Amino acid sequence: MIYLKSALAGLLAVVAATIVLPILVVIGIVLYSAIRTSLEGAVERSVGWDPISLVHPSLPIVTLIVVGFGSGFFWKFRRLRHR
Repeated sequence: MIYLKSALAGLLAVVAATIVLPILVVIGIVLYSAIRTSLEGAVERSVGWDPISLVHPSLPIVTLIVVGFGSGFFWKFRRLRHR
C-alpha cells in the first residue's frame, strides 16, 4: 500500500508540473513581449515554431517528468514509511 500511495503522489507531482509549468511559460512570454515591444516601439519580429516537435519530447522535458515523479514518489514513500 505504501508503494501505491507513493506512486500516486509521484503522478500527482507530474500532473501538477505539467499544469503549472506551461502557465508560467505563457506568463513569461506575455511579460517578455510586453516589455520588449515597449522598449523598441512597435517592431514586429516573428519566431518560427514547429508543432511536429511536440511528437518527440526533448531530453530536458523527459528528465523533468522523471525527476518530478521521483521526487513525489520518494517524498510520499518516506512519509508513509515512518508510520
